[in-house]
Amino acid sequence: MKTIYLKKFGNILLSRPSGLEAFNAIRPDINPLETIEIDFEGVLTVAPSWLDEFLIQLANYTNGNVELLPTENPSVLFTLPVLSMAREDNVSLVAKRAIKRMNSLKK
Repeated sequence: MKTIYLKKFGNILLSRPSGLEAFNAIRPDINPLETIEIDFEGVLTVAPSWLDEFLIQLANYTNGNVELLPTENPSVLFTLPVLSMAREDNVSLVAKRAIKRMNSLKK
C-alpha cells in the first residue's frame, strides 16, 4: 500500500489542469496493482475540478484501487457526494467507499 500526501502539491488545490499535473507527477512512483491511499492532511481546500481530474486519472490507472483516508476537510466532504452521484465509473466507486468509511467512523 502506498500513501500519497496531497499537501506536497500545495495547501490549496485548484483547477483541472493542476489535478492532471499532480497525477502525472506521481504516476512514475505508482504500481497500478498496489492500493493507493490519498491523505488530505494539511490541505486547506480542494476544488471539485482538481479532485475530479486527479481521481479520474488515478482510479483509471489503478482500476479503482484507491482509498481516500478519512478527513474533516469541508471541501472534500462537499465534493465526494457530487462525484459519487455524477459519475458511473471508478471515481464514483472510490467516492462511495470513502463516504461509507467516513460515515462509519462518525457513529
